[in-house]
This record gives sequence, structure tokens and C-alpha cells, in this order.
Amino acid sequence: MSKFPVIPVEEFALRRRNLQQEARAAGLDLLVIFSNDRATAGPAHVRYVTDFATHFESSCCLIPAQGESVLVTGPEAEALAQLTAKIDKIVIAEEFKHPEQDHPFAKMSNFPEIISKMTPALGHKVKRVGIIGQELMDVALYSLLAEHYELSSVDPIMYKYRAVKSASELEVIKYVFEVAEVGFQAAVEAAGVGVAEFEIAAAAEHAMRLMGTEGTGIDTIVGAGPNARPIVVRATHRKVERGDTLGVTVIPRYQGYHGAVGRPISVGRPSPELAEAVDLAVEAQNAVLKALKPGAIGREVEQKAREVMATKGLEKYFAYVGVHTVGLVEFEPPIFHAASDVQIQADMIVSVDIPCFLTPFGGFRVEDGYHVTKDGPKPLSFTQAGLIQI
Repeated sequence: MSKFPVIPVEEFALRRRNLQQEARAAGLDLLVIFSNDRATAGPAHVRYVTDFATHFESSCCLIPAQGESVLVTGPEAEALAQLTAKIDKIVIAEEFKHPEQDHPFAKMSNFPEIISKMTPALGHKVKRVGIIGQELMDVALYSLLAEHYELSSVDPIMYKYRAVKSASELEVIKYVFEVAEVGFQAAVEAAGVGVAEFEIAAAAEHAMRLMGTEGTGIDTIVGAGPNARPIVVRATHRKVERGDTLGVTVIPRYQGYHGAVGRPISVGRPSPELAEAVDLAVEAQNAVLKALKPGAIGREVEQKAREVMATKGLEKYFAYVGVHTVGLVEFEPPIFHAASDVQIQADMIVSVDIPCFLTPFGGFRVEDGYHVTKDGPKPLSFTQAGLIQI
């Protein structure tokens, strides 16, 4: 394996063909796959089908039920798309241009014009359009499409492919978890009394950048003392004090894919309440791992962790769904929430994230990634699972 694994070009074409078949099966004339550059989840859909990392302007991939797919960008991103996208046809949409910018040399069309040029392969005008990423789409574009076509939101036809990883995806994600381990260790080594949260985050991000990351999927989480209590925080100028709990979660992004490692760190002797809670979280994580097998109902697996935390009255601090798959989003569907009947499948990458937040003694998570195999979960994280003391 190369030091820097990648998704091969032909896999992006296969993904588009799979979705084209789904469109035909659903009686759709066209799929509009939308992305923006909102950091956490915005670029994921278009990245999946073209490898184009949406930047500055929105983008979308148009996949007709018959014929050639098209990547649509704004005028400032066109050259970037030509360099990086794994698709032949790229066009510029007026709707993706900044309203106060002039681009006199760019050849632009509006969406109805772009879509109308796809009709010869279909043999009829586009009527029924499925949107993937509707929750990301701006109102103006949605309204324009709604004037011309019958729209429906069809995200599940993509997520069923993204839930189970290909061989090349597995190699990429294994590497990104290696990167996360290195980043987390750099954060531990940088932490200490008098060190600012942002300095710890910078150490982690520097180490991960040197391993070829594109950045982070979610801002690196470093919270000390009272800043460890919320579920998500951004690193501030607060300096670590002796006796602090330091919550650190690193989420590198590599080839568009994410990995996450999260741990609590005690700066000095931990409080008995914190030590007991972390031990219980590790026990909860282990309970999930015993049940994390192909065929298991995901929400029932997740419930194992809640039952363990409830034995010491900590269930009220289990603040979100702790078991979900990982891919082009750190918490992408399927997320195994209480109303879900989705089964665990082999070759899913699953995050087992045990949260304990908004407590009187602070907050933390114990989070690791696992490759689900036919024989059970294989760990992708190797950092000490319990409380780290410095």
C-alpha cells in the first residue's frame, strides 16, 4: 500500500453509475447532488461522486437517468475543479456566482439551460428530479428548481452505498485514523500547566498536516476546566491549570474522509467523580463492542452503552447518539438513534463515542473508530482508552 492511499479514479465513475441506476429504478429523470463548503458536512455529497472538494462557491453533480453526468461549479472554482475533479464534463452556473462579482470571461449558464442540454440522452424533457443534499441547498436555488421540475429529497439512495465501505475506502480510513492517533499524541505532549488551549490544538493540527491531511473535519476540540463541560468547543486562549480536566478530540480530514479520537486528560490528580465516570465510559464502550457485529440492530447496540452509564446515574449526561458510521462526514448516516432499525453490516466503519457532558464535574468523551468485520469490530484507534493523567 502507498504511504498515502487514495480512492482510484474508476471508483468515482462506478459511484455515479450506481446512482444512475438508482435514479432509473425510482423513476427519476435526474439527480441533483448538492454541496457547499460548510466545513463539517457540506462538501461530502459532491466529493463522493467526483472527488471535488467544494470550495468558496457551492457545487453540484447532475446525474441523469441516461447520459453523461456533469459537475456544476461557480466561476471561481472552475479551474480548481478542472485540476482535481474525477469527471469529464464541468460547467459554470450563474446561480453559484457571487451576486456582486463580475466574471466577464467566464462562460456561464443558468440551471434550466444546463439541465435542458441533458435531455437528448433521456429522450424527453426532465420532469422528475431527486435532490441529494436538500438540507444544504439555499432557498433561491431550490425555488428555481421547483418552478421547473417535480422535486423530491432522495438522500437514502446515496447513503446506502456510503454506509458500507469499499476496499479502497477502508485503506483511506485506516490511514486517517493513524493520523488521528498521531495528532492526539501530539496534543498530549503539548498539554501542560500554563499552555493555552489553542497551542495544544495547533500542535495536533501541525502533526496531522505533516501526514498529508487536508485539514480537519470538525474544529479540533480542546477544552480545559469549565471549557471541557460543553459537548463541542473551540480552542480558546484559556491556559491549562493544575486540577483541570482537559477534553481533547481530534478529527483529521484526509481525501475527504474523517477519523476521530477523543479522550479526557487529567492535569494532576483527577477527582474521584471524574475517575469513576471515565472508568464507566470505558466499560460502556466495551459493552458496545461485544454487541457490534453484522446483523445486530444498531440502536440496540447503542443502548448497551446507555445501560452501563445508568448503573451509576450518569445516563442523563449521555448527551447524543454515541454509535454511528464514519466516512466523508465524521457522523454520517446511518446514525443508530432510538427510532432506527438499521442493522450493522460488515465493512462499516463505526465510531463508538461514549459522551459524558454537562456534568457537575465537567465533561468528556471516550471515542474510537472500528472496522466491523464478519468476526466483529477491529480497532482503528490504539491510544489508552481510559483517563490520561499528565
